[in-house]
Amino acid sequence: MRITLVLVCGTLVLSGCDSAPPAPPAPAPSTPAPVVVTSSPPPLTPVRRVFDPAHVQDGVRRVLTESYLVTEVGDVSCPADQDVVPGRTFECTVDIAGREEKVTITVRDAAGGYEVSQPKP
Repeated sequence: MRITLVLVCGTLVLSGCDSAPPAPPAPAPSTPAPVVVTSSPPPLTPVRRVFDPAHVQDGVRRVLTESYLVTEVGDVSCPADQDVVPGRTFECTVDIAGREEKVTITVRDAAGGYEVSQPKP
């Protein structure tokens, strides 16, 4: 009788394994989370960009002679410490045939592009 009980218990244990709850469904496929690469924090104070007056003076001379066809362009003097900020304007002084005239520099973009106006007394 003992053997029968063991077999019956063993059968019950084995049959209990067949009625285990189903496995959870596999998770839906997904893309991995993006990797975020951090560097040192940006400076709190933005970097100030200014024009090199010598380069602007050369540019003014070139625009006056090549684009506006002004002859007898002498000294060109542009102020130092002019910020590269779109929309900003400043004036340079130009000697044209012995007369002092002014040109207005208008900053076009943050890359340092600018326009030169026609000379005016």
